[in-house]
Amino acid sequence: MRAATFVLVVAVVVGAAGCGGDDGLDPAPETITAGPVTIATRDLTLTIARGGGGSLGELSIANFLSIGTVGGGGVDDRHYYDPRGDALVEMTAVPEARGLDGEWLDVAGGARMRLAACEGVPDCALLELDATRHPDAVQVRLALPRGAAEPLYGTGDAALRANVAGTVREMQLRVDPGSESSLNETHVPVPLVLYPRRGIGMFVADDRPGALDLGAARADRVTATFTLPARGTYRVFLFTAPSPLDLVRRYTALTARPAVPPRWAFAPQQWRNVWNSSAEMLDDAREMRTRRIPGSVMWIDNPWQTAYNTFVIDEARFAQADALMTELARQGYKVLFWSTPYVGLTAETLADHVEGAARGFFVTDDVGAVLDYPWQNGPGALVDFTRAGATAWWRERIARVVARGASGFKLDFGEDLVPDLGGTILPMTLAAGDNSSHHARYAAGYHDAYLGALPPGDGFLITRAGAWGEQATNTAIWPGDLDSDFTDFGVDNGAGKANVGGLPSAISRGLALSVSGYPFYGSDIGGFRGFPTTEALLRWAQYASLGTIMQLGGGGKSHDPWDTTLFDPGADATYKVYADLHMQLNPLLWTLANRAGADGTPVTRPAAFVHDCACDDAMFLLGDDLLVAPVVTAGATTRTAVLPPGIWVDRATGLAATGDGTTAITVPAPLAVLPMWQRAGSLVPMYARAADTLLPATAPGVTSYATPAIGRELRLVYTPGPTPGTATLHDGAIATADGLSMSVTGGSEYTVFTFDVDARGIPEGSLASPDAVHTIGAGDLPLVTDVTSCAAPGCYSFDAATKHLEIRVFADQGTTRDLVIR
Repeated sequence: MRAATFVLVVAVVVGAAGCGGDDGLDPAPETITAGPVTIATRDLTLTIARGGGGSLGELSIANFLSIGTVGGGGVDDRHYYDPRGDALVEMTAVPEARGLDGEWLDVAGGARMRLAACEGVPDCALLELDATRHPDAVQVRLALPRGAAEPLYGTGDAALRANVAGTVREMQLRVDPGSESSLNETHVPVPLVLYPRRGIGMFVADDRPGALDLGAARADRVTATFTLPARGTYRVFLFTAPSPLDLVRRYTALTARPAVPPRWAFAPQQWRNVWNSSAEMLDDAREMRTRRIPGSVMWIDNPWQTAYNTFVIDEARFAQADALMTELARQGYKVLFWSTPYVGLTAETLADHVEGAARGFFVTDDVGAVLDYPWQNGPGALVDFTRAGATAWWRERIARVVARGASGFKLDFGEDLVPDLGGTILPMTLAAGDNSSHHARYAAGYHDAYLGALPPGDGFLITRAGAWGEQATNTAIWPGDLDSDFTDFGVDNGAGKANVGGLPSAISRGLALSVSGYPFYGSDIGGFRGFPTTEALLRWAQYASLGTIMQLGGGGKSHDPWDTTLFDPGADATYKVYADLHMQLNPLLWTLANRAGADGTPVTRPAAFVHDCACDDAMFLLGDDLLVAPVVTAGATTRTAVLPPGIWVDRATGLAATGDGTTAITVPAPLAVLPMWQRAGSLVPMYARAADTLLPATAPGVTSYATPAIGRELRLVYTPGPTPGTATLHDGAIATADGLSMSVTGGSEYTVFTFDVDARGIPEGSLASPDAVHTIGAGDLPLVTDVTSCAAPGCYSFDAATKHLEIRVFADQGTTRDLVIR
């Protein structure tokens, strides 16, 4: 986490108040101020100045701090004081400050606070809260106000909806007997609350158990409650920003910028729950190539080893494993392997278990005995990556499969350090702490052990756990085992248990993570629990195609859309359309990914987070210019949506619609169609040609964007509008368009450009019926029927029946070509 100054920065706005003098305290000033935050000491009113241009103003609340205490027998070190509410805890608001104790403002019963400006982050204040001296304190609660129906975002992997207003979000994974997964499904807790309509954010930089009530108990109140049995100061960052996306950038500046996956990870990925042989895996790989379904990654999921976790390929299952890996590389695939952080007691791993225990490399109980957890394939000891030497010891084992060709890992489990079981704290001890402090932090060491065993910059992890700041190691999140249907999170699954949720929950979790510092995400297309219908599989694929990580696989025999014993005939053709779309969007995705790594800007964004609109919770933007409305209702053939303010062009019809943020429209959405709009006036960069893989491939007939003749060509989809459009690519290429004028500058990668103009929604005029396309300095371009084969300086084509204009132009790196349409 980036450092912040802990020296009190107090601006005395008004003369000293009359309080003070008790217990040797100095008088407190009437107000203290740092950054956008002011605290009035008489009634502890906290005010955060408005930061953005949204529709709502500043936040201000009196008695914002409360202390939870227990009486009678005092603090019980084994009782889990539930931050969602606990009958043993009495929560009392702190009425005022008593005086100054050095740098600290003494507020009540030993509790104290201080305020400082954040170091290196503008418009930000650090509020430290400490109740260590209070003998009966077990919780601290910070409150902020919320306006009526005001949206709130953040909190990590929110399972119900990205707008978390009206919900309670636990900040730890816990056992939940009422869920079909037996867990509360909080795999990536991030104690972050964002107010996009005000440009205000709150981030609690702490790992102890906590809960965020986002207007559930009181619609006008947000509370952050954290437990105190583990003593220490709480650090709360309060910050403002001029726009919603700037709030996310501020947050990642306070914590860490996201790690960026290698580029090949952004191609479609494919796996089965179980591959039974090398031949079966190769059949899938070759079937994709034969059907021209693109992809660059295949996972070998559980099982694949001689035992958990030997990291030795079981060649009774995967015969001639080296030949398998060689052939997959020839086909243009990287290979991931499933893994977990346990050492079992089987004959194959007993020696490792004995050695790890002797060297102190495992999580223990509070008397030092190794804990063997009853995980799914257990029992097994959990590696303590905070112990000196343990990471290097584990990497020695990981290296066995990296040497055989592993390019990354799907990391499962490792979430056993729950803070309680049934309300009782059962101590689990690491070198660096225990299950109260490391319940979420464990993931950082776990993931770092694997990423560090892979080539720098070319290793990929997809994991189901994380914590605030861990996005610097965690290259992508998958949300665990979702239902294979259209159900929401938390509904009865028909057996008296709450669903973990299907497609709507997959969308919610990914969008919530995107504004919580985790921009890279991919759910199992078709889910995992149960088996998807053809409709569920294809609707899920449509959504995933406009996201970052598009990965096909899940429960059952396979999710292969070409298997007509599982899915309807023609499912493969529809899936291919969206796999092709995802692959061809790679220039845009890679540009956005690099921006995310540089400053935290989300790649996908909840529409109602970015815009003040009544857009529903499933609607999102890819970058600034593509608006997506996934179909999340079984049987639906239309989609009703509210468009954000502005002009949006329907990608299916070419017709423009003006959004006002409140008026709903309904568009056709048959099974093969994903409702999607492009901002009028924008340019969307895509590969100009289809190819099978992003990786070099030597197998006959396999096409690759690594081939310069294919990979250098860019398609610029242009929707004319009231303002000029610009696309700046990761390689330095730049394209602009303003009605009848266009320009391109070649980059280090892209040197051939095709402007693609759909003029169906444009009134009669030059774009709808061009007479000529003129290149300044090179004269008029020739009119052809197909632009894909013309030479420099370029050519153009126009189909009067479909009003489709294409202009192909060549521009070497650093060379600019200016065009005028007549």
